[in-house]
Amino acid sequence: MTFKNKILCLLFSLFSTIVLAQTPGFNYQALILNTEEIQIPGTDVSENSVPLGLEDIALRFTITNEAGVEYIEEHLITTDENGMVSVIVGEGDPISFTFQDIYWDGKIKYLNVELNVLSNNEGYVFLDSQKILYIPHPQYGTANVFIVNSLNELEPPYKKGDLIWLTSYGDNNNPTLMIWNGTNWVPVNDDFDPTNELGLVVVADNTARATRFPNPVIGDQVWNENCGCIEVYNGAKWISLPADAKNGVYKDGNTIKLGGSLTEPTAITTNPTNTLAIKGLQESTSNEDLLVVADKNTGVLKQKPISSITQQKQVVVFAVDGQLEFTTPLTITSVDKIDVYRNGVRIDFTAVNNTTIKLEPEAQCYQDDKIRIVQLY
Repeated sequence: MTFKNKILCLLFSLFSTIVLAQTPGFNYQALILNTEEIQIPGTDVSENSVPLGLEDIALRFTITNEAGVEYIEEHLITTDENGMVSVIVGEGDPISFTFQDIYWDGKIKYLNVELNVLSNNEGYVFLDSQKILYIPHPQYGTANVFIVNSLNELEPPYKKGDLIWLTSYGDNNNPTLMIWNGTNWVPVNDDFDPTNELGLVVVADNTARATRFPNPVIGDQVWNENCGCIEVYNGAKWISLPADAKNGVYKDGNTIKLGGSLTEPTAITTNPTNTLAIKGLQESTSNEDLLVVADKNTGVLKQKPISSITQQKQVVVFAVDGQLEFTTPLTITSVDKIDVYRNGVRIDFTAVNNTTIKLEPEAQCYQDDKIRIVQLY
């Protein structure tokens, strides 16, 4: 059986199929997206729906043929924190008929999927109708599929279309349904046709994605190993659903957080009511720290060293013999913003009041000593 990937209202992805006499049915996995608009800085909310994590939902599957309904069942399930669900179609609560009575005669059937998000009380919503194509019945014995741990356990000859259930296959040692294609045993869904994949197509990078999908259509989806994320084609470009902070916004449970690196210019517009505040900042104690400034034309945030914007005012006084007190050029707000020099040598002082300083006793002036007072503001 193979299924064509689609995205309607919410996002589906069929990952694999299981056809066993002992466990009739096939595995259906889906990524459920919340279509409610969420304000996320720097993103297009219509293209960046958020996975509906940790939500109780009901799925209704209806299998039909040209004559009508062959089978209906329902599943109650909770999505995981990433919005994923996994069920076996054939093991739900039967509503009409039984899965075992479906006649797999090789003719096209359709899997119709409906979703009910239990918390919104809106009932079932129709999502998609997907073709179910015929998989040849196994030739070993009756309707049973041989279960083997290794291909070495098999003995030829084989017939084209023979099926086996291999308990460990590939780099991740996944159990996989294999078919004899006349030359080799290959996974049932390994036909390299992106239009009928049983699950997400795995690509190494963007180049491999372009090769696999030379003419992508809306709803095509891949697992991109380079970014470690699911990518979906929206009709204009591939957009990603990252699992961590790689594009400036990421999902932690049902919470949207900022982090990582922005992938496009980002603007946050405020007004007198909807302001932007960052609280809990640490106090700067270094003169080498940088200040954040906004471009007067674009509002783009930039940085400047403190020294580039600090201004100063100074006064030069020629002292009289024995003079210790002097008037500052500005009102004193902090003695840390004042430096005093006598004949070019920096000397200590204390503040007498908010406009007067007093030199240390050892710095008593002589006639015409040059006193320079530098004050920052």
